[in-house]
Parts: sequence; C-alpha cells; structure tokens
Amino acid sequence: MTGFLEPWNIVEALPIPVLVLDANHVVVAANTAGIATFLRERSDVVGRNFKDLAVEPWRTALGEPLDRLRRDGHACVVSADVTATDATATAPSAHLVPLRRADGSVEGILLTTNLVPAPDPTLSAKLREANAELDAANDQLNGRLQELRTAYRHDDERIRFLAMLAHELRNPLAGITSALHLLRRRHVVVGDRLAEQALRIAERQSKSQARLLDDLLDASRLVLGKIALRIEPTDFATIVRQVVETTQPAIRARAQILRADVPAAPVVVMGDAVRLEQVVANVLGNAVKYTPPGGEITVTLSATPETAALTVCDTGAGIEPSLLEQVFELFTQGDATWARVAGGLGIGLTVARALIEQHRGTIEARSAGRGHGTTVEVHLPCTDANPVTEGRPPRTAPPRSRRILIVDDNRDARDMLHAMLELDGHQVQGAAEGHAAVRLAVEWTPEVALIDIGLPEVDGYEVARRIRKRLGDAVRLIAVTGYGDAEARQLATEAGFDEHLVKPVDPDALADLLRAG
Repeated sequence: MTGFLEPWNIVEALPIPVLVLDANHVVVAANTAGIATFLRERSDVVGRNFKDLAVEPWRTALGEPLDRLRRDGHACVVSADVTATDATATAPSAHLVPLRRADGSVEGILLTTNLVPAPDPTLSAKLREANAELDAANDQLNGRLQELRTAYRHDDERIRFLAMLAHELRNPLAGITSALHLLRRRHVVVGDRLAEQALRIAERQSKSQARLLDDLLDASRLVLGKIALRIEPTDFATIVRQVVETTQPAIRARAQILRADVPAAPVVVMGDAVRLEQVVANVLGNAVKYTPPGGEITVTLSATPETAALTVCDTGAGIEPSLLEQVFELFTQGDATWARVAGGLGIGLTVARALIEQHRGTIEARSAGRGHGTTVEVHLPCTDANPVTEGRPPRTAPPRSRRILIVDDNRDARDMLHAMLELDGHQVQGAAEGHAAVRLAVEWTPEVALIDIGLPEVDGYEVARRIRKRLGDAVRLIAVTGYGDAEARQLATEAGFDEHLVKPVDPDALADLLRAG
C-alpha cells in the first residue's frame, strides 16, 4: 500500500476533487475538495471506509461500481442526482480509475470529478451581501463623481463667461476713455467749473470701471491658473506711496481722512510690481468703499530684515465675525445692504489673496464686528537685493507724425482712437474687419497698425500674419485687445505682433510706444 500513500501532498494540490481508496474502499488519501464533494464528514476520514462516510446519493450510486471495479479492474463513469438531497456537491458524474500493482492487479481506486463542489451557502450569502454593498458604494461614488464633474464644468463655464463678459465690456469702455482723453486734450471744459467737475467724475469712474474689469479677468485667470508673475527685487514702499497718491481723489470725494506712514527708505521685496500695486489698490480701495464720509483710513508700512508688513485700518462698516473666514472668497461682500451701498463685485480681496500667496506672502483681515471698522494686514518676505527701477522715458518731444492703421469692429472705439491720434498729428485710416484691413495695409503701407483681436470672420491674429507676410518688418504691429493674460500675449507674439496693449488703452503708454518705434 505504500506505493500510493506517499504522494498525499500531491493529491491535496490537485485543483479537482480527489479521493484515493484502497482495494477495500478505505480512504487512504483525499484533498479538501474531494472530502467536500463525496463525504459527509470533514475531518478524520483517512483510514475509514468510503461507504461509511459517503454522502448520498454518491454512497448508493458508487457502491456497486466500486465492487465491480475491484473484480474486473475496468475504469468507469458513474452519474448521480446530487442536487436533490445535498447542496454541497454539484458534480453530475464521478470517475473511477483503478490503481494497479506491478503484476496488474488492482491495489486501489482513484475517485474524482471534473467539477468543483458548490460553495458554503452561508459564505455565498455573505459574499452576495458584500458585493451588493460594494455595488451600492460604487453607485454612490459614481454619483458623487458625476456631481463633481458637473460642478467643475459649471464653474469653468462661469469663469469663462466672466472672462468673455469683461473682454466685451472693454470695447465700449475703450471708446469712453478715448473720448474723455480727447475732451481733456481739446480743453473743452476750460473756464467751466461744472463741466470740469463732470469730466473729472467721468474720468474717475471710467478708471474705476477698468479696475473692476481687471479684477474680473484676474479672478477668472487665477481660477484657471493662467496668471504668470514677473518676479524681481521691487521697492514696496514706492508702490504703497503711489497707490496712496492715486487714491487721494476718491478720498476727497468721500470727505474721508487718510493717514499714511510709509518709510522714505526702500522696502525691497521679491515681487511683480504691477501685481503688488494691484493688491495695495484693492485693499485700500476696499477700505475707501466701506468707510462712510468723515471716516478715517490709516495706511502703515513697516519692515524687518525678513518681512514687510502693510496694514490698512479703517473706521468703516466692519466685518461680522462669521464672515472673517469668507471675506477673501470669490463674490463675498458682507451683507446685501452694504454691497448695494458700496458697489463692486466682491472679487478684489479674492484677487489680492491669490496674488499675495503667489508671492509667498500672507494676507489677513480682522474686525471687532459690524460698525467697528476693519484691519487688513499683508506680509511679504523681504530681500537685501537692490530694487529694479523702471520708469517712463522723459518726453522730450511729441512723437513724430506716423501713418497709423486702426483695425477695430467697434465703431466708437475706432473713431475716438482715430480722433485722438490725429490730434497728435498722425495720419490715420481705419478698417472694421480683417479682409478690408489687409487690403488697406497693402495699398497704403502704414508704419504702425493697431489691430483688435476679436474681429468678425478673420481674427486679429490672422490679420497680423497676413499683413506681416506682405509688408514684412516695414510695419509695426500692435495688438489692442481685452485679453491681457500670458496666453493671449504668447499668441500675439506667435502671430507676429511687436507689442500688446490691453483695452482701454492708456494714451500715454500708446504715445510712448509710437515715440519709441
């Protein structure tokens, strides 16, 4: 018997149910699947007779075939209805194979089936329950993921809409700004105090509107991650003084008191001067907006070798404690009443925080509550590098007369810019769409072309490419657009533009470009 008792471990490793019986039907080896399939007991089966252990209907079905195989030594297949009385076995047939000695006589029997027994009902129920719970969790997760995708899509659509809205609003604002500049240049209000006051109000409000549009565009760019900074050693003290100076008209108009304590010595930080000026203007502008007439605003700049600290305190509306954590979130303005009184979009501080964080600084708001004023503190890391100084070159003379082509589909903006440039002595022609602009450029050969990007049919980028192809470097191309982000500037450069101006165009900046070219 030892010849077939040794490979017990091999029997256990087989993937199908297996029992090994001796010639008298005693179990001498079995694997777990074989025991589960053919026997009613699960332990201590070796050494016991198969017929005493076999589960019905296998006990009855295999009794006579086992005796016959011992007599004649022929393998056989036996079928049995195992589903009627025992749920632990599902095989419809069993294979009986003789195990022979060297002389050919039957020494034992190999009993097997090619099907695996049915799983434990209790375990199957638990698995089904776990699978059901997993399916429910997956359905819930997929639902949440779909909600998030929808929310992100709606947020992206909203931001893109705001960017497009701000861009479109720049066109009429460009015409208004140019018209005001023209009126100022023509001295139409000289000697008329009321007209001068009206002109100053219109200029101030147009600048305020431009700043709101800048904030709106910047909010969309920040969300989309499209703001790039020009980081260099910058004198933060100079920036603060400039913002304080430009805010004086608004302070006087509201009969407020502004006190500023800014060091005369440079306070140098690593930053983008334009963006830092925007931050200070937003913070100080917010103080002006929410401080009533007669209120006080204090601006203080201090510095240590490591940190520059700007503090703006006001005696204005204050912030409810519940809103202090939300005041830098997009579109937060406090309560609706104050929002209506003060105006604005509630995005200035959002932009300020995002820009300060990009400068590796911090910004914080504090308030004792409604009616107790607000304090905003900005902290930026200092550097011991020398600040970069840039200034507008002195205007020793007005720009020489040039041939200038204006391409803009907004008639008012085009006409006002046309009149403003003619007032400076330039020869000017205009076109409202791309095809006409290219034809006029080829026929008239301007020295400078001011090209709006958002044109019908053929956009400004394509107009620039076509003009550049026909006139080469003989013409200077300047993009004039409502988009001022890095992507728009890169597209303008690739299209062949030499310069990029954002609407409404600063007349002094345009004059400097024409003078330098």
